[in-house]
Amino acid sequence: MYFTRRTFLARAAALAAASYLLAPGFAAAQAFPTKPITLVVPFAPGGNIDVAARTVSVPLGKLLGQQVIVENRTGASGAIAAAFVARSAADGHTLFVGNPGQVTTVPLLIKSGYTPASFKPVGLISKTSLVLIGRKGDPHFANFAQFRAYASSKPAAVNAANPGQGTPNHLGLLMLEKVGNMKFNSIAYRGSAPALTDLVGGQIDVHFDQVTSSLPFIKSGALQPLAIMGPARDPALPEVPTLDQLGVHGIDATTYVGVFAPAGVPADVLAKLGAALRQAAQSPELAAALSQLGSQAYAGSSDDLGRIVAAEGTTAAQLIKEGPGFFRKGYCP
Repeated sequence: MYFTRRTFLARAAALAAASYLLAPGFAAAQAFPTKPITLVVPFAPGGNIDVAARTVSVPLGKLLGQQVIVENRTGASGAIAAAFVARSAADGHTLFVGNPGQVTTVPLLIKSGYTPASFKPVGLISKTSLVLIGRKGDPHFANFAQFRAYASSKPAAVNAANPGQGTPNHLGLLMLEKVGNMKFNSIAYRGSAPALTDLVGGQIDVHFDQVTSSLPFIKSGALQPLAIMGPARDPALPEVPTLDQLGVHGIDATTYVGVFAPAGVPADVLAKLGAALRQAAQSPELAAALSQLGSQAYAGSSDDLGRIVAAEGTTAAQLIKEGPGFFRKGYCP
């Protein structure tokens, strides 16, 4: 058969294109997803991370054309769930839903079985303010000014809850110690629920908690909100000032819920997941469900999540280095 130069080049280009279409990454992206997707949540059902995952799973499943299942794997400040996903097949069908701290801070404290490099960020679902709350019935905790004066004048006299080493709550406590020139008696709990119970009962003095879990106690008058630990007032508690407005600058303990994939997931699959997640996170249903909890939908990109992870990792490493002995030793309840 006679070939002209033009014919040869055209057939060579077609062969190259066919080879690209058969490449594993391209084929994976075109076929993905081929089965249900599992969102692995590190805490029990009912919390803000679980609600965010379950609510976003519905529009996400519609966009991807597959059922999206939520699976709860609790324990070790989120490390059990994160390690499970890190070991999962890197095909995009198993994803971790949690706070950036579970990916970047927890491995600094315990033998987690993974590192931040074990994951790739997919995107963000929501954000929640951290609020400093005090027990009722004691004038030392009637407002932030009185709390600050008392905590500054009496080192370690204030009993502060710590619902898990390396959690955003614990980092918020350490940041306030450092920036506010205070020293607390940090008491470790296995989560916010038992800490809130003891705070209402007067066994401890203050707690650094997500608005989502503390809002019912604040609304009922059982606990006293002292400050929002973020850059802006929270829509659920518009009357509570921020630390910056109260004269304590440089602290942002806002917590985020993001989605992470195992590190080996192909780039095209990550891009498809990220685009679908960002669209799903803008659904009115998610905004309404999170608003009822005191949280906010936040459709951030993979780059947004990556920047948050990097910043939190830097902050955590410094705070761990400067923190109390049990923190440096990696104690994790």
